[in-house]
Amino acid sequence: MPDFFNFKDMNIIIPNNIFATLFVLTLNSEKEINVLVRDSSLISKELLNTEQSIALMPSMDLINNRELFVSKKFGVSFESPLANSYLYFPSESKEIKDVLLKGDVSSNEVILSKIIFNERFDLEVNIALDSQKAFDTKKTYHICGNENWQNNLYLKGTSFAEQVLEIINQPYLNYIVVSSSEELIKEFNSKFDKLNEKLLANLESYLQKINLENSVTEFIQEEINSINFDLTNAELEGLQETFNYVYFNKIIDDLFDVKFI
Repeated sequence: MPDFFNFKDMNIIIPNNIFATLFVLTLNSEKEINVLVRDSSLISKELLNTEQSIALMPSMDLINNRELFVSKKFGVSFESPLANSYLYFPSESKEIKDVLLKGDVSSNEVILSKIIFNERFDLEVNIALDSQKAFDTKKTYHICGNENWQNNLYLKGTSFAEQVLEIINQPYLNYIVVSSSEELIKEFNSKFDKLNEKLLANLESYLQKINLENSVTEFIQEEINSINFDLTNAELEGLQETFNYVYFNKIIDDLFDVKFI
């Protein structure tokens, strides 16, 4: 099996965050690959408009893109304090009515925030995009992506992945590998194996390329075993259970079969 995939005529579309970068680095540490970095909310649209493409897409985007083929072998899942998004609660105790979304917001945060507050905290909340740059300690936030790592903000937050895990009892599959081409997914699956092992073996050099604050680097190193790029039945079952909660909360009208390849 080759050590790297031939990306000469293929694009891989990813969000701009630490974990997507680590995922791409595990695919190919020896040669450059054709990577397109986009806002998480634009990835599915970019995939559908770009030929010969695979994407690392927010898993809830599948709701409106059910025709896509999904790798049952690879993705990005979390099951610990380390996550791509964090909840921040007000410093003063008060009733929570609004949750503000900040950062690289995707369908996952929009859809699952409401479910988490309902299921975990028995709260009906309004979800809205935050129009202000400043962080107000009197407000409730769900912050997505790299903004959490600035000035060690994540230390004040609660891992959203842990909250999802608490209701589905499985790892939180945040990003899935998808394509409109079944053959591309099959080829992608066949060319790679044991990404977790490669991540652990090369983590120090990968993190040096990302150039994070020392405290963030140390946190990732401590919790790296809770990230999975190699999917198991636990992640696949967890994704279906997540969709079940989306359905039970009347966000979608019907359940559907994921086209796992």
